[in-house]
Amino acid sequence: MYNSDMKEGFIKDYMRSRVVARTSLYSLFRKTELFEEKNKKDCCQFSQDEAIDMYMAFKSKSIYSLLNYNSILKAYCAWRRYYHKDKVTESYDNITIELLKPCIPKDNNKFLSREEIIEIEDQLYNWTDKAILECLWEGISGPSMNDLVRINRDMVDLKEKLLYFSDGRIIKLTDRLYEFLINAFDETEYMCYGATLRVKKLIGVGRLYKERDNAYAADSDDRNFRWVYRKVQNFRDHVGIPGLTMKNIHISGMYHYLCQGMQESGLDLRSFLRSEDGKNLAGKYGFHSESYLDNLSHRFKDFV
Repeated sequence: MYNSDMKEGFIKDYMRSRVVARTSLYSLFRKTELFEEKNKKDCCQFSQDEAIDMYMAFKSKSIYSLLNYNSILKAYCAWRRYYHKDKVTESYDNITIELLKPCIPKDNNKFLSREEIIEIEDQLYNWTDKAILECLWEGISGPSMNDLVRINRDMVDLKEKLLYFSDGRIIKLTDRLYEFLINAFDETEYMCYGATLRVKKLIGVGRLYKERDNAYAADSDDRNFRWVYRKVQNFRDHVGIPGLTMKNIHISGMYHYLCQGMQESGLDLRSFLRSEDGKNLAGKYGFHSESYLDNLSHRFKDFV
């Protein structure tokens, strides 16, 4: 981080009185660093034009994300002014939602990028939420979200980082998903999103799916789907990205790995999908029918 000692001090103080993920603050200051180095000054000294140019370059999908960034940077300036008597800009105080609207790209890609998913995960309070989002990105869902909901510690090979399903499927976990799952299994409290801080007790240590204390619902496909749906809805509202849906997260993950596979193999879309790696990728994301090649070619042909 640019001027890291100051930023660290601010983050420590800022988190004392606010419910915010530490990683989201670090993520923001990693974003500002590029522009601080370019402008050769701390972001607390940016002019309004420099701040708007920075927000424009962020290419955020949500006006609410930019409003949140601006609120944090405004607080950072106030902190520098009060505690360190620094001369800082008032630019962030004068930035309105109307000034930020042009910073949202009009041609927003329908798919979320790897970086955007990481940024969203950094803003989530609970390991369970991070794990759900990452599972969807990695293609782990199943009919009615059954595969995702039934994940538990006994299914994970801790040494090899493999996830075993009862039907014989084996999925190699990324380091990121492995970390999220291991921490989610041990989560006993859930921090709710919203203006009022609420923490709820959870029942179900060792599983990804956990019930709230004193809550009961019969085991069913419908219950599993609704549990994941509500989770995604909650953190969609929290980060302010309307397009953050179970389906969009899932298909965005496939698009990411499809582009990666095509680039690494040098094959075009249909050729890659015909390859063994392409077939495995399609199967991982639930495309098992004989028509998978035509279905996926039609879905992605305008984006690769």
